[in-house]
Amino acid sequence: MPSEPPPVPPPGAAGSGPGTAPTPGAGGTPPGTDTRWRTPRRLHPASVVLGVNLRQLVQAIAFPVVASFGAGGLFTLGLLATVGVLGLVYRFLAWQRFTFSFDGDVLRVEEGVLSRSARSLDVARIQQVEIDRGPVQRMLGLAALRVETAGSSSEVEVDLRVIEVDEAVALRDAVREGKARQAGVARPDADDGGSEAALAEPERREVLTVPLGHVVLAAVTGARLLVFPAVIVGALQFAGELVGPMLDDVLEDVIENGPEGMPWWTGLTLQAGLLLGLGVLVLALGAAIVVGILQDANYRVSRVEDDLHVNRGLLSTRDSVVPLRRVQLVEVQRNWLRRVFGFGTVRIHSAGGSGDADRRVTVPLLADDAVDAFLREVLPGVPGVPPLVGHPVSARRRAVFRWVRPPLVLLVLVAAWQAAPWAPFELLEWMPLAMALLVPVCALLGVVEYHHLAHALTERVMVSRRGALSITTGLAPVVKVQAASRAANWFQRRLGLTTVQAHVAGPGGGLEVLDAGTEDGAALHAALVVHAADPDPVGPTVERGAS
Repeated sequence: MPSEPPPVPPPGAAGSGPGTAPTPGAGGTPPGTDTRWRTPRRLHPASVVLGVNLRQLVQAIAFPVVASFGAGGLFTLGLLATVGVLGLVYRFLAWQRFTFSFDGDVLRVEEGVLSRSARSLDVARIQQVEIDRGPVQRMLGLAALRVETAGSSSEVEVDLRVIEVDEAVALRDAVREGKARQAGVARPDADDGGSEAALAEPERREVLTVPLGHVVLAAVTGARLLVFPAVIVGALQFAGELVGPMLDDVLEDVIENGPEGMPWWTGLTLQAGLLLGLGVLVLALGAAIVVGILQDANYRVSRVEDDLHVNRGLLSTRDSVVPLRRVQLVEVQRNWLRRVFGFGTVRIHSAGGSGDADRRVTVPLLADDAVDAFLREVLPGVPGVPPLVGHPVSARRRAVFRWVRPPLVLLVLVAAWQAAPWAPFELLEWMPLAMALLVPVCALLGVVEYHHLAHALTERVMVSRRGALSITTGLAPVVKVQAASRAANWFQRRLGLTTVQAHVAGPGGGLEVLDAGTEDGAALHAALVVHAADPDPVGPTVERGAS
């Protein structure tokens, strides 16, 4: 049940009387605002426990536990009990001193036990509103409301943990109404009084649904695959330390007595090792699938007016709202395995937001033939990925050198190490051969990357594509370009190449066109500079043909 709010302002305060009608400005409430948020409110009492940050909790108890190990178990338990009681008391005082309110224009939060702080977030600066619900919160009908602004860079600006789920949804809708009001978007059937009943329920249109099978495929074809080599290497190292001495004895017997000296159990040991490796691989694969399902099951993207609503999660659910006007950069990523199946991943970067990558909106898996339709929803006015123009032939030499340089450097270092008389230990004999074999492989990857290098600039969007094994196509609306830069090192100047970068706000940073022709890059840079100075959605373009 909702908690009792603190005492309301005295009768002399603006709009505090029981029959006083709210008036815009001077402490009043704008028309159309849900007035129940105007009075400061507390969080739900369960936030005393459920509002605890687990990372901070671990940091708080780690030192007392480690420091008390030498004093015995009873002392450690007593110390933990004391810390727990003091923590609960502090959490209760923090809950009692935490209030929030929203008057339609500004979201205000006051908090602090010993040191008080007050924050005011203008609704026009609010970038993203998320509703998170963990398993316990779902059982109790609660939710956490997270608010990020365009200026936040490392953490959430406001984190209301926890309130009732109905209140979280209502407050999120009230923030959306305030943003629409400040943007000058009026409801078609809203009267002058702006009563809540007169506000039309906005239309919710489903844009995208990711089936559970696609979520599983994304889990086993994405970055989680990187855990497999680490697990296998760790298992091999463990096996080597465990049975290494025993295998050495077996090899000595085989060398002295021939194949007859091999013990009977050697074949069984090899079979057990293979089964163990296969089991580790299956477990790692299963773990990736479980994590993917828990994080991205029931993935849905809906559009409500000019906002994208993203819902995902199985046990812990997340409901994110991303204003389309804040979208700065969209990336379509396809690694080699997903390209085989005809799928890719779409990542949306928006202005502001926290530095946590998990807070960027990412569609786990999307069919190649559905990418353009989704881009039309995320980037209004953009029909999809436009025809791209390739880069000059000299860029191939540059791409090959960029890929071949690391193994060549390693080959030289390995050769110098083996030739040096002062080397403290000898390297494995096969390392120079391995480095030499990497050179042609990397050269081939450089050629592949060259064939993927391409870019385009239209009236509304700048596009850049690059990559070898994993191909990334980035799209940045030209109205979001804040600055443009062009650079060419000594090698690029010799080859008639240049690199152009369009700088946008948000965690994405910008969009880079690598190794474009000098003239083409200069024209692209000039057009981007004009867009940055006068962000007109229909402005100068650079005419190019399709590659």
